[in-house]
Amino acid sequence: MTVTQTSVTKYQACIDACEKCLQVCNQCFNSCLEEKDAHARANCIKMLRLCADLCNLAVQTMSMDHTEAKFICNACRTICDACATECMMFKDQHCQQCAQVCHECANECANMTQM
Repeated sequence: MTVTQTSVTKYQACIDACEKCLQVCNQCFNSCLEEKDAHARANCIKMLRLCADLCNLAVQTMSMDHTEAKFICNACRTICDACATECMMFKDQHCQQCAQVCHECANECANMTQM
């Protein structure tokens, strides 16, 4: 995605990672609901929602160059790591892919908070 050079360009890698994580978490959420063991995935499904919502909030705060962006990204890092841990418990492709993307997002959020 081409973005105009602004004061938030420094956050672009983290914004992109959060947007990707948001999308993948939502897709995994839908897939988990379709699995025969959806009830056993209740914690994972809840974590997917929380992770997607927090990624969305992180994108919004970074896009605004909000003073609390680092605080939100630190929380996003924590939730993304927790979501990855939940997803790793399930061996299907959508959960494994989601876990990887969540880890990548957590790493980008950690980098962002060090700026």
